[in-house]
Amino acid sequence: MTAETHSTSGYAPKEQLRRLQKRCRRLAPLLYREQALYLQLLRNLLLPSVRNALGHLLCERGQRLSRMSSEQQAELQQTFDGLIQRCSSLMTVEQLMDLARRLQKEASEFRQQAQREVSQSLQADAESEPQEINRGGIELSLSPPIEHPDLLEGLLPRMDAAVVEDPSIEPVEEPPQPVQDPIDSESSADGTTADFDLLRSLFLMAGEAMQQGDSTSEPVSFESDASRLGASVVPANQLEEELLPSMPVELLNWLDGQDAALSRRIRNLSHALNVELLRAGLVSSLLPTTLLDAAIAGQLQALPSPSNLLRLKLPLPIPSQDQSLDILSVLVRSADLEYDNGSLRHSRYRLRQHRSNLLTMVQQQRHWQSRLTSLEVQSQWWPNPPTTAQD
Repeated sequence: MTAETHSTSGYAPKEQLRRLQKRCRRLAPLLYREQALYLQLLRNLLLPSVRNALGHLLCERGQRLSRMSSEQQAELQQTFDGLIQRCSSLMTVEQLMDLARRLQKEASEFRQQAQREVSQSLQADAESEPQEINRGGIELSLSPPIEHPDLLEGLLPRMDAAVVEDPSIEPVEEPPQPVQDPIDSESSADGTTADFDLLRSLFLMAGEAMQQGDSTSEPVSFESDASRLGASVVPANQLEEELLPSMPVELLNWLDGQDAALSRRIRNLSHALNVELLRAGLVSSLLPTTLLDAAIAGQLQALPSPSNLLRLKLPLPIPSQDQSLDILSVLVRSADLEYDNGSLRHSRYRLRQHRSNLLTMVQQQRHWQSRLTSLEVQSQWWPNPPTTAQD
C-alpha cells in the first residue's frame, strides 16, 4: 500500500459515515436519558403550575366564582386535577414517540390531500377549456367591442337605473324612512351584551369544530392514549435497537418530534381546561385550538399575563363601536414552565447542548453522503478514464 493510499484512507466516505454512526449510537442513550429526566421534571411541575395559573384566572373572575356553591367548586377542582394527572401520565418518551408518529402521518396525509386537490383543480380547468382553440391572429382596435358588451363586464363601473338620467323615465319617489322607536334605540345602545354573547357562541362553535377535527390525531380527553400506555413501553435493553435511530439526521428528527408532540400534548390540556371553565361559566369565550397554536408559535400579539395564561384583545363584531373584548384563557407552555423553575431550565440547556453537537454531526453526515454519492456516480458511469489514441 502506497503512502498516498495511507493518507487518503482515513477520509473515505464510507468509513466516515461508520464513525458518525458509532458516535450517534453513543449519543443516543445520553439524549434519551436527558429527555426522560426533562419530562420527569415537567410532570412534577405540571400540577402546581397549572393550579397557580388557574388561581390567577379565577382571581379576575371572582364575581362569577362567588355564584358557585362549594360542592360545585370542589367538583370543578377534581375535574381539573383529573385532566392534569391524565396528561402527566402520557408525558413519557414512549408516549410522545407514538404521538410524534401520528402527527407525522397526519402531516403526510394533509400534504397528499392538498396535492390531490391541486391536481384535480388543474384537471378540471383543462377539461373546461374549449375544444377548438381559435388560432387566428390578434385583432387590435381602438374602438370598444360594442357588439360584445359582455366582454366589458367588470371593467366599467356599474350604474344603477335610478342614477341614469333619462327624460323618458319619470322619477320614482323613495319610500319614507321609518322613524326609529325609542325602545329600539335603547336596545341598540345596550347591544354590547348581545355582541359578547354572539362572540362567545362563535368561539364555542369554532372550538367544538376544531376539537372534532383533532380527535383523529390527539383527543383532548386523553383516554384513548391512556389505554395505549402499557402497550407502548419498550424495555430498556431494546433502546438502541428499536427506539432511537443510529444516524444523526434521523436522531435530530426524533428530537424534533419529541418537542412537537410535547407541545401538542400540553396544548390539548390547555384546551380541555378552557372547555371546563366555559362549562362552569367562569369564562365567557373559548379560543379555538388554531389560535392556541398560533400563540405558541409566536404569531399572535398577546398582552402581558401571568405564566401559562394567554390574554388577547379582540375587536367586537360591530366596527362602529370603539370597543374590544379582553379574553383570558389557559395556555400551558414549556417556556413558561422553564422560566419559573431552574432545574427544568438547566435540563433544557443540556438538551440544547446535545442538539448543538447533533447539528454538527448532521452537517458532517450530509457532507460525506454527498461525497459517497459522487464517488458512486463516477464509478458507475465512468469506470475507466478516457484513453487517447496512440500512434
